[in-house]
Amino acid sequence: MSGIAVGIDFGTSNTTIALAPADREGPARIFEVDPEAEDPRLLRSVLFFPGECTEILAGAPAISRYLGEGGGRLLLSVKTFLSSPLFRVTEIRRQPWTLERLVAEILRPVRERIERACGDKVTRLVLGRPAVFSPDPEEDALASGRLLRAAECAGFPRPELIIEPFAAALEFEASLTRDTLVLVADFGAGTSDFTLMRLGPSRRDHPDRRGDVLASTGLRVGGDRFDAAIVEHRLMPLFGHRSTFKSLTFRQPIPVWITRKLLAWHELSLLCERSTMTFLERVLKSSDAPEAVQNLITLAEENLGFHLYRAVEAAKRTLSSATSATVAFHQSGIDFEERVKREDFDAWTQPLRQELGEAVDRVLSQAGGVTPDAVFLTGGTSRVPSVRRMFVERFGESRICEADAFTSVAAGLGRAAGLAGRPGEAPRGSG
Repeated sequence: MSGIAVGIDFGTSNTTIALAPADREGPARIFEVDPEAEDPRLLRSVLFFPGECTEILAGAPAISRYLGEGGGRLLLSVKTFLSSPLFRVTEIRRQPWTLERLVAEILRPVRERIERACGDKVTRLVLGRPAVFSPDPEEDALASGRLLRAAECAGFPRPELIIEPFAAALEFEASLTRDTLVLVADFGAGTSDFTLMRLGPSRRDHPDRRGDVLASTGLRVGGDRFDAAIVEHRLMPLFGHRSTFKSLTFRQPIPVWITRKLLAWHELSLLCERSTMTFLERVLKSSDAPEAVQNLITLAEENLGFHLYRAVEAAKRTLSSATSATVAFHQSGIDFEERVKREDFDAWTQPLRQELGEAVDRVLSQAGGVTPDAVFLTGGTSRVPSVRRMFVERFGESRICEADAFTSVAAGLGRAAGLAGRPGEAPRGSG
């Protein structure tokens, strides 16, 4: 086929790209999409609209400019809103922006960089999507349609969707020497997906693999929820959680809905609504924890949610190889260093692992209660020791297989893009 065939894993935190192999047997090539990033294979799925100018930045340049000059508008985790019918438009620079248009501003420079580097046009795009955007069928379809329209708006002709664990399975299949029943566990920032699929040498040349999928399901538990567990159990008191203030003749606690905005960094901006800030200023005057309440006000006013969660994420990564880590934050007068023990982190995230385990139960039950021959783990949360241990304890160390946590899905999408026929979208479970 003429032109370039591409696979794109548009993620909540990162976007990765793979070019289809030159021949059916070769591996897809991970494209270095962001030369300014620490890892150029990963484009942070962020947008920055600086000041009043017309410029729009994505990836590492967006973060660098935001950290350097502040102001403007920084958007992260756009993917999490794809299934929300409540998100219609947002106003930026006094102009309405649809979700499709925002996603397109991330994908368009990706296409342009690929075409410049390869000297040809992109003629085929296979995009990844979670197994379940939403358990509500209408919201799930809304998310799929928005993602396809965004890709078309970015200049990609006739984009196609396949589920992300399906894509990861295609890449893993290349390493198999015999037919194998595989449970693919793909952990993203916003969702985790599980697919049970027949893989192997006798199947890999078939252009339509939908019949090889026994079951698939997903849930909205990902790396972001693990980050939020650290915030909830270690950091929230530093921002006034459970503090009290004087209301008329008695003291009462600060409303929980306010401090729980800390559990999703992109919701912190909602605290800047005028009536909320006026209320917090009144709380500050009689608070029994004025420094903590001031921290919350500063965090919201200075738009420091991204900084906070970057520090939390760094500590979480450290806990993958160490028994303790420190969340260090020193911005605009907010100063703390909080130690986190891995054993505490494991206890805080036990409910999340239970939800993951229940999703595994569902996908195996859908397939008639079979036991997989292998379990393939991919995605950042697969590196959390307690998550990996959960799968080892259930299926045994010998069944666990792993690949690059951040690029295996994109590599599979690139492989799918190079197939002569349509791989199709694997059937999904009920969620």
